[in-house]
Amino acid sequence: MSVVRWLPRLLIPLALATALVIDARHDRAPASAAVEGPQAQAQVAVPPPDALTSSWFCPLVGLRGPVPGFGEVTTEVLLTNMTAEVASASVEFRGRTTGRQYVMADVAPYSTGVVTTSDYVRDEVTGALVEASSGGLAVTRRFVSPLGIDEARCSSVLASDWYVPVGDTQADALAVLAIMNPLPRDAIVDVTFASEAEFGPFVAPALTGVVVPAWSTVAVNIGEHARRRDVVAASVRARAGRIAVDSLVAYDGSVGRRGLAAELASVATGERWLVPVAGIDDDTQIWVRIFNPSDDVAEVAASVVSDDPLGDRLAFAVASHDIVELKVEPPGELTPGLDTLLAAPGLPFGVSVVSQNDVPLVVWAEVLVGSAASPLTDIRTDSDLASAVAEQEAESVTVVAQTGGATDDAAPDSVDGAVDEPSVEVLPPVLRVQSGLAFVPGVLQTGDRWLVVIAPQSGGEAFLTIMTDSFAAGDAGAQADVAEAAPANSDRRPVQRVRVGTLSGETVAVIDVPESGVITHRLASGTARLLVSDTPFAVLLWQARVSDAGLSVAHPVAW
Repeated sequence: MSVVRWLPRLLIPLALATALVIDARHDRAPASAAVEGPQAQAQVAVPPPDALTSSWFCPLVGLRGPVPGFGEVTTEVLLTNMTAEVASASVEFRGRTTGRQYVMADVAPYSTGVVTTSDYVRDEVTGALVEASSGGLAVTRRFVSPLGIDEARCSSVLASDWYVPVGDTQADALAVLAIMNPLPRDAIVDVTFASEAEFGPFVAPALTGVVVPAWSTVAVNIGEHARRRDVVAASVRARAGRIAVDSLVAYDGSVGRRGLAAELASVATGERWLVPVAGIDDDTQIWVRIFNPSDDVAEVAASVVSDDPLGDRLAFAVASHDIVELKVEPPGELTPGLDTLLAAPGLPFGVSVVSQNDVPLVVWAEVLVGSAASPLTDIRTDSDLASAVAEQEAESVTVVAQTGGATDDAAPDSVDGAVDEPSVEVLPPVLRVQSGLAFVPGVLQTGDRWLVVIAPQSGGEAFLTIMTDSFAAGDAGAQADVAEAAPANSDRRPVQRVRVGTLSGETVAVIDVPESGVITHRLASGTARLLVSDTPFAVLLWQARVSDAGLSVAHPVAW
């Protein structure tokens, strides 16, 4: 183990997603929406308020049980208006066999509107195209199924290359790729796989030259094409056309693990990834997946960043078109394996993954909590949870996060950025979820302005995990501040301040990120929040719910 040392970040150009306009009467193509995959760093970015239009692509908004036992998946499309004017949006649902259906929605200023898709899902798989009459509109989704609830983003770009480093083809798992083609011409797509058990790519003949018809979304059940494996990564490449891709994984509970997770696939590769994690304990299982979709071997270093002065670090190689899985767990009596990262229990932490020879990677994580993390164990009932709360006020059944950060209520509302110092409330461990599954895309492009959205009337508790990056691309000023503020021969960074505000600009809390660079902050439920800082940072939103709804993670939107 060694203290983490950050490598200088390579400058990667930020690709701007331009607006597209589709005229349903004349079937004009959204030509300006297509962006080359490897260059598209801002695959989920809100257009500025003065943009003439904005378009969002949601590959999956409805899935009618392609495999018995997993149930039907429906979605709420969340439209968040970040401007002072009413935003008008058209939500167009697109299946493979039924006609296109439209829903018009007006979203009030600085608020989130909800479009429930269950009335419009007719096909086995249904996607949606959202077009707004102006900029300043963010589009996300909330998946609802018998296996749980999860949040996911929609894409603001189309691209030819998409990557999914998570998948499972065991008997209790369902892994689906939803491939959306919103253009008026058919797309031709190739899908290849990699697993933790073999070297190199696996090509399924049936997934070479797949036709995705115009104006439609098709589903690929990975288990029908890939071998039985615990970890399966997928690369989706359009040889003709431009597409958007979703990943959905569900565990049916037949061997203990249970849950559902959906997320937009990654459109970009990079040399440096950050994964902000909420925390870890005996009831939490975390795996980090490092996927190398390139033709070269990657020399990789993975590090744990937390208040623990001895941050664990591993160095290893990832072969071409291969995937490596790292287990993250607390220290124990046994010597950790060569594929294990150690993280102190009860502390928020982050994982940094760096390609030391500049070979681009894609990094995600899988989190299982509660009984879902321990196969062949019984899932607790609500009465069991009530008894546990009564008997252990200071100890939870499953801890997602322990935090010393202030809550949203810690600072009084103030206007125009004028804030008072928040009183820091030390929060005890709290009961989060019985069991749950979440897939966590790594953060490739840090930023100084993020939007996090929670569905209105969303139950449970929400937490932000913030991870700073003092050596972010283009952050020369921050590096100078570090050198000036830190003592000689010190690896410590200065305290960074992140303001938590409403969409209208009111500041409701101020988070002082500690020297470790990682903190978890409890967020008011059912609200959208705008996070602003003077220097770049990464953030993830964790939503924890009691009962079968489980755990979900919402990746923020760049603003």
